[in-house]
Amino acid sequence: MNTQTNRQKQALATKQKIFSCAISLFARQSYENVTVQDICAEADVSVGAFYHHFKSKENILDEGYRLFDHESEDVWNNGHPDSPREAVRFLIAEQAHSMENMGVMAALQYFKNQLSSSEKYILNPDRFFYRTLYRIIDEAVASGILAGDAAVITEDILGTTRGLIYDWCLHEGSYVLSEKSLRILDILLDHYQKK
Repeated sequence: MNTQTNRQKQALATKQKIFSCAISLFARQSYENVTVQDICAEADVSVGAFYHHFKSKENILDEGYRLFDHESEDVWNNGHPDSPREAVRFLIAEQAHSMENMGVMAALQYFKNQLSSSEKYILNPDRFFYRTLYRIIDEAVASGILAGDAAVITEDILGTTRGLIYDWCLHEGSYVLSEKSLRILDILLDHYQKK
């Protein structure tokens, strides 16, 4: 078992504090208007400490995707539904709740980052969220619950949910994203349900 030293724990706590403070600032202001110095002041750390943990302000957003996948994996490992349909709903609800908890302004910054980034982490099929969703869909197709190509169904679900998050941002969070995401997901799953 790997145990962290006090120094490693402190470094991780500092990194998490910088990340949380940055996301909090991004949720209240436009990403473009937040400086590294603003983040450091909010987190009560030096600029040197910031650059020890993050290469740039943009790197914070990249870290957010990895953190989302890590948190999703933890939630998944702590218990999830056995039914393929409910397991898919569970994952998509986790995605929507994560965006709701982050807030519209911060969610918008993530999308803007991915549109201009050369590394489209959100599209990476090796990330936990994608792999797990694909595995569930693949098993549902193999067992005859769903009809179609698992990769196509997975991409349809992810494309639809990304579109809903974008729409939610356009509407400035005026509706409950998780409720609408699950309602639209059910329509999509009904479409692919084996007749």
